[in-house]
Amino acid sequence: MVEQREWRWVAVFALAIVMALWLPYLVAWLATPPDAHFTGLVYNPLDGHSYIAKMQLGAAGSWRFQLTYTHEAHAGAPVYLFYLLLGHLVRWTGLPHLAVYHGVRTAGSIAFLFGLYRLVAHLGETVRQRRLLVLLVTLGAGLGWLIAPLGRETPDLWVVEAYPFAAALTNAHFPVAMALLAWAAHWGLRADADHRAGLAMVGAMVLLSAIQPFALVPLAGGLGGAWLARILRTRRVPWRGIIWAGLAVLLALPYSIYALWALQADPLLAAWSAQNQTPSPPLWDWLLGWGLVGPLALAGTIGAFRRRKDADGLLLGWLLATVVGLALPIDLARRLSLGLGIALGSLAGLGWEHLARRWRGRLRSLSTVLLVALAALTPLFLLLLGVGAAVGEYPLLYLSDGEWEAMAWLRDHVPHHAVVLCAPETGMFIPAWAGQRVVYGHPFETVDAARRETQVKQYWAGARSDAWLETVGVDYFFYGPREQALGLPPAGEILFATRDTTIYRR
Repeated sequence: MVEQREWRWVAVFALAIVMALWLPYLVAWLATPPDAHFTGLVYNPLDGHSYIAKMQLGAAGSWRFQLTYTHEAHAGAPVYLFYLLLGHLVRWTGLPHLAVYHGVRTAGSIAFLFGLYRLVAHLGETVRQRRLLVLLVTLGAGLGWLIAPLGRETPDLWVVEAYPFAAALTNAHFPVAMALLAWAAHWGLRADADHRAGLAMVGAMVLLSAIQPFALVPLAGGLGGAWLARILRTRRVPWRGIIWAGLAVLLALPYSIYALWALQADPLLAAWSAQNQTPSPPLWDWLLGWGLVGPLALAGTIGAFRRRKDADGLLLGWLLATVVGLALPIDLARRLSLGLGIALGSLAGLGWEHLARRWRGRLRSLSTVLLVALAALTPLFLLLLGVGAAVGEYPLLYLSDGEWEAMAWLRDHVPHHAVVLCAPETGMFIPAWAGQRVVYGHPFETVDAARRETQVKQYWAGARSDAWLETVGVDYFFYGPREQALGLPPAGEILFATRDTTIYRR
């Protein structure tokens, strides 16, 4: 049972986290250089712009994902529905793309924190224990802040799907998926006794299958572990909970299977999938990425085996399913790490409670404060990285006013199916803010990316071939500061010129 005063603490904590999540974006906006425009994205702007590009498709009325970062036309498929839906929200409400994107990112983060507290309430018997678990899960306790200055990037700095705070900093779909994961796990623990919880779990798992289907694997492992713990403890099979979960799987799997088929049925999407590889980092990197959490989680795992509560089984099954998945030699293994911090952080909190149970008074309080402070160092380091990128005028965060105005002109005057040739770096922005396709703009979403990037660079360096332009179907040229740094302007009819940027028709 969660009391009202506990929810007030969660609300205050969520407000503090949201303020921290917005800090780098606010600094980046305030630090916008003269004659420049802040794009609204700070962390991983490469993928962030690809999400906005998907929203552009939805805003144009489409429910089919197409690769706008490649020049070839294709039918696409109804996958990536999350960002297509956000695009439709833009169309229905008239709100700016960034308002919808960051609004959902913020709402998902808040929903996750409330769902997380409800989940850890199954584990912590006291309010103090529950708060500690929430803090460790949210903040993590990796060593990225210590290792990065030595030239090594540990997972807590870049495998954001495994770390709730980093995930909420980076995009909109990870915090929403984690929220569904936390609430589904909570409802799954209650499904055997409450049909409303079972129905809610089914709905959450179906939504999860459309947003991040890989998350179903650790969730299924966790629920299986919870039921096994109950069977061992009570000698009774929780049939109703199992039936609810079976129904959820039956409803969630068809779309996941369809999406997998659709990505292979379209030749361009299949080519994109082949180069979209996200293998798991090596074990040593994971150990550094979890730092203090790892040893504490080991202690918590031993305690969970001894207690054998349903929620203990949930964490153990969750962790086992994730570790096995990460060890598999598959290209997308890293996607199975979504929400790993929930299981490890919770076990670490339980482990700390077990180790510190003999300490009393001031010593226990001070040591717990020190633990939380150490856990917060990587999130603080991530915030400083974002602020540093903004203050340092990192070029992927800003467009010149001329580039921004030219992209607005493209958006209003050029059809979205047209192909625009620009510098590789500019190619990241055009599908997101203008909506047209480019020859090269993304290392994964541009088919045959390495070759196309080389060809684009060669063109701007002076190796200009009309035959090649015809082959890739170039309709327009975008010539701004990034193109000027690579070579001379193209030949063509000037359609629009402003400040430092010109649009040509081929």
